[in-house]
Amino acid sequence: MSKVNINTPAPNFVLQDFQGNMVSLAHFKEKQNVLLVFNRGFMWPFCREHMAQLRQDYDKFVERDTVILVIGPEDAQKFAAYFSENDLPYIGLPDPNHSVLKQYGQKVKIFKFGRMPAQILVDKEGIARFVHYGNSMRDIPENEELLSLIDEINVGERETA
Repeated sequence: MSKVNINTPAPNFVLQDFQGNMVSLAHFKEKQNVLLVFNRGFMWPFCREHMAQLRQDYDKFVERDTVILVIGPEDAQKFAAYFSENDLPYIGLPDPNHSVLKQYGQKVKIFKFGRMPAQILVDKEGIARFVHYGNSMRDIPENEELLSLIDEINVGERETA
Protein backbone atom coordinates (compact mmCIF):
# COMPACT_ATOMS: atom_id res chain seq x y z
CA MET A 1 0.00 0.00 0.00
CA SER A 2 1.60 3.25 -1.12
CA LYS A 3 0.64 6.80 -0.40
CA VAL A 4 0.03 9.42 -3.03
CA ASN A 5 2.45 12.34 -2.89
CA ILE A 6 1.65 15.96 -3.58
CA ASN A 7 2.49 17.23 -7.09
CA THR A 8 2.54 13.73 -8.57
CA PRO A 9 0.03 12.13 -10.93
CA ALA A 10 -2.94 10.65 -9.08
CA PRO A 11 -3.38 6.96 -9.92
CA ASN A 12 -6.30 6.32 -12.23
CA PHE A 13 -9.03 3.96 -11.10
CA VAL A 14 -12.38 2.72 -12.29
CA LEU A 15 -15.20 1.91 -9.87
CA GLN A 16 -18.92 1.44 -10.23
CA ASP A 17 -20.94 4.03 -8.35
CA PHE A 18 -23.81 2.87 -6.16
CA GLN A 19 -26.23 3.46 -9.06
CA GLY A 20 -24.31 1.14 -11.40
CA ASN A 21 -22.46 3.78 -13.48
CA MET A 22 -18.77 3.27 -14.22
CA VAL A 23 -16.66 6.16 -12.92
CA SER A 24 -12.95 6.68 -13.62
CA LEU A 25 -10.65 9.42 -12.42
CA ALA A 26 -9.39 9.83 -16.00
CA HIS A 27 -12.91 10.83 -17.08
CA PHE A 28 -12.54 14.17 -15.27
CA LYS A 29 -9.09 15.02 -16.67
CA GLU A 30 -9.03 18.40 -18.43
CA LYS A 31 -12.67 18.92 -17.36
CA GLN A 32 -12.89 19.28 -13.59
CA ASN A 33 -10.85 19.21 -10.42
CA VAL A 34 -11.64 16.17 -8.27
CA LEU A 35 -11.83 15.97 -4.50
CA LEU A 36 -11.35 12.34 -3.49
CA VAL A 37 -12.81 11.68 -0.06
CA PHE A 38 -11.90 8.35 1.52
CA ASN A 39 -14.17 7.61 4.43
CA ARG A 40 -14.20 4.80 6.96
CA GLY A 41 -17.86 4.00 6.77
CA PHE A 42 -21.25 5.56 7.34
CA MET A 43 -21.63 4.00 10.79
CA TRP A 44 -18.94 6.31 12.18
CA PRO A 45 -20.11 9.70 13.55
CA PHE A 46 -17.15 11.64 12.14
CA CYS A 47 -17.73 10.25 8.66
CA ARG A 48 -21.41 11.16 8.83
CA GLU A 49 -20.46 14.64 10.01
CA HIS A 50 -17.98 14.97 7.15
CA MET A 51 -20.61 13.94 4.59
CA ALA A 52 -22.94 16.64 5.97
CA GLN A 53 -20.09 19.19 5.92
CA LEU A 54 -19.45 18.49 2.23
CA ARG A 55 -23.18 18.64 1.41
CA GLN A 56 -23.46 22.02 3.15
CA ASP A 57 -20.89 23.60 0.80
CA TYR A 58 -21.52 21.41 -2.25
CA ASP A 59 -22.54 24.40 -4.42
CA LYS A 60 -19.26 26.14 -3.58
CA PHE A 61 -17.32 23.12 -4.87
CA VAL A 62 -19.45 23.05 -8.04
CA GLU A 63 -18.87 26.80 -8.58
CA ARG A 64 -15.14 26.05 -8.47
CA ASP A 65 -15.44 23.34 -11.13
CA THR A 66 -14.73 20.54 -8.64
CA VAL A 67 -16.46 17.18 -8.44
CA ILE A 68 -16.55 15.27 -5.14
CA LEU A 69 -16.03 11.51 -5.21
CA VAL A 70 -16.66 9.73 -1.91
CA ILE A 71 -14.98 6.33 -1.76
CA GLY A 72 -15.72 3.96 1.07
CA PRO A 73 -15.60 0.35 2.15
CA GLU A 74 -19.36 -0.30 2.13
CA ASP A 75 -21.28 -2.06 -0.63
CA ALA A 76 -23.60 -0.38 -3.15
CA GLN A 77 -26.73 -1.05 -1.06
CA LYS A 78 -25.35 0.74 1.98
CA PHE A 79 -24.14 3.64 -0.18
CA ALA A 80 -27.55 3.93 -1.86
CA ALA A 81 -29.38 3.89 1.46
CA TYR A 82 -27.10 6.46 3.10
CA PHE A 83 -26.98 8.80 0.09
CA SER A 84 -30.77 8.63 -0.30
CA GLU A 85 -31.54 9.13 3.41
CA ASN A 86 -29.19 12.12 3.59
CA ASP A 87 -29.84 13.65 0.17
CA LEU A 88 -26.15 13.65 -0.76
CA PRO A 89 -25.49 15.26 -4.17
CA TYR A 90 -21.98 14.01 -4.89
CA ILE A 91 -20.77 10.73 -6.38
CA GLY A 92 -20.59 7.72 -4.06
CA LEU A 93 -18.19 4.95 -4.97
CA PRO A 94 -18.42 1.68 -3.04
CA ASP A 95 -15.07 -0.05 -2.72
CA PRO A 96 -15.85 -3.15 -0.64
CA ASN A 97 -12.72 -4.91 -1.96
CA HIS A 98 -10.62 -1.92 -0.86
CA SER A 99 -8.89 -1.77 -4.26
CA VAL A 100 -8.80 2.04 -4.59
CA LEU A 101 -8.48 2.53 -0.83
CA LYS A 102 -5.26 0.46 -1.00
CA GLN A 103 -4.08 2.07 -4.24
CA TYR A 104 -4.27 5.47 -2.55
CA GLY A 105 -2.78 4.33 0.74
CA GLN A 106 -5.65 5.04 3.11
CA LYS A 107 -4.28 4.24 6.57
CA VAL A 108 -5.63 1.40 8.63
CA LYS A 109 -5.22 1.67 12.40
CA ILE A 110 -6.29 -1.51 14.10
CA PHE A 111 -6.46 0.09 17.54
CA LYS A 112 -8.73 2.81 16.19
CA PHE A 113 -11.02 0.22 14.62
CA GLY A 114 -10.36 0.78 10.96
CA ARG A 115 -9.44 3.17 8.23
CA MET A 116 -8.48 6.76 8.84
CA PRO A 117 -10.01 9.54 6.72
CA ALA A 118 -8.08 10.81 3.70
CA GLN A 119 -8.67 13.60 1.18
CA ILE A 120 -6.82 14.14 -2.07
CA LEU A 121 -7.44 17.10 -4.36
CA VAL A 122 -6.62 16.32 -7.98
CA ASP A 123 -6.38 19.16 -10.51
CA LYS A 124 -7.65 19.07 -14.09
CA GLU A 125 -4.30 17.75 -15.26
CA GLY A 126 -4.59 14.71 -13.00
CA ILE A 127 -1.97 15.92 -10.51
CA ALA A 128 -2.50 15.50 -6.75
CA ARG A 129 -2.31 19.07 -5.49
CA PHE A 130 -3.34 18.43 -1.87
CA VAL A 131 -2.92 15.21 0.05
CA HIS A 132 -4.20 14.72 3.59
CA TYR A 133 -4.02 11.42 5.43
CA GLY A 134 -5.82 11.72 8.75
CA ASN A 135 -4.25 10.45 11.96
CA SER A 136 -7.57 10.17 13.76
CA MET A 137 -11.27 10.13 12.98
CA ARG A 138 -11.45 13.86 13.78
CA ASP A 139 -8.58 14.77 11.46
CA ILE A 140 -10.61 16.06 8.52
CA PRO A 141 -9.82 19.36 6.75
CA GLU A 142 -12.44 22.09 6.88
CA ASN A 143 -14.26 22.94 3.66
CA GLU A 144 -12.89 26.48 3.68
CA GLU A 145 -9.33 25.15 3.58
CA LEU A 146 -10.18 22.93 0.61
CA LEU A 147 -12.09 25.69 -1.19
CA SER A 148 -9.13 28.08 -0.76
CA LEU A 149 -6.79 25.48 -2.24
CA ILE A 150 -9.14 24.98 -5.18
CA ASP A 151 -9.19 28.76 -5.73
CA GLU A 152 -5.37 28.74 -5.87
CA ILE A 153 -5.38 25.86 -8.34
CA ASN A 154 -7.96 27.55 -10.55
CA VAL A 155 -6.07 30.88 -10.54
CA GLY A 156 -2.87 29.01 -11.49
CA GLU A 157 -4.66 27.30 -14.38
CA ARG A 158 -5.96 30.63 -15.70
CA GLU A 159 -2.48 32.19 -15.49
CA THR A 160 -0.87 29.38 -17.49
CA ALA A 161 -3.64 29.25 -20.11
